[in-house]
Amino acid sequence: MLGKGGVGKSTVAAALALMFAQRGARVLGIELDAPGGLSGLLGVALPRPGAIVETPAGVSLTYFDGADALTEYLRRKMHLGRLADTVVEHPLYQAFVQAAPGVKELMAIGKVRDELVLKSHWDFVVVDAGASGHALEYLRMPAATRATFRRGRVHREASRVHALLADPVRTAVHVVATPEEMPVLEAIETTERLRDELGLPLGRIIVNRHAPPAPAAVAGALEVLAQMPIQDAGQRAAREQLQSVARQRLGWLQIQTRGVAELEAATHARALLLPLLPSARFGMAELSALANALAPELI
Repeated sequence: MLGKGGVGKSTVAAALALMFAQRGARVLGIELDAPGGLSGLLGVALPRPGAIVETPAGVSLTYFDGADALTEYLRRKMHLGRLADTVVEHPLYQAFVQAAPGVKELMAIGKVRDELVLKSHWDFVVVDAGASGHALEYLRMPAATRATFRRGRVHREASRVHALLADPVRTAVHVVATPEEMPVLEAIETTERLRDELGLPLGRIIVNRHAPPAPAAVAGALEVLAQMPIQDAGQRAAREQLQSVARQRLGWLQIQTRGVAELEAATHARALLLPLLPSARFGMAELSALANALAPELI
């Protein structure tokens, strides 16, 4: 799940995971780097990287940290034994982990593959990969590493991970936006990079917080309101406030319509529209409403 920060990407990922779980699937939600979005929405705390926690909603959650995944790789697959502690704690190793381009991202995505393919416990794995720029780095690294290391263990590991990401039967990369100018432009760019640069299977373009259209009679009602006789300054102020609010709302709906149209034209894909929920508080009821809105399109 990719998207510009603030568009509700974690919310959509949580709703997608809930949608599968409500239909009896075994679902694992994964956050990359640090817990926050999914775990906060589903009401659990994740104690450490790799620890799997069952939520009241029936979705299991975990998070993977790239540096921790690399340390685990050294311990388990490089067979360093007790020497691993010495290597991991050395300042040069710590500096390498922080500076080496893509190493942490490759290890974190490798952990996602391990959960889905090697453990074979889950029907669906939903990954909240962070904001678009960083998430694309996660997705780019397996192919880049495979091309850099022509043979050996690293090449084999990167090839396995890339094969999973590039398989349209097992993987779909959904892009989330809201219908404003900047999120729409970023979603278009992200979609182009997924298709043209990375060659990864695009899932759905999801427009979150899509408001319902205005009733057809609104424009006529505004004209009637403008022609109504005014008795005093108080009535005039009330009418002007009502007109201002209505025009702002209609203006936003026009922006929304243009944004969705631009997104669909540029990506050559029909957008999946998720409703703007009329609740000031967002909880499980609202998450279930979004899950129900996703179901007809994704099942």
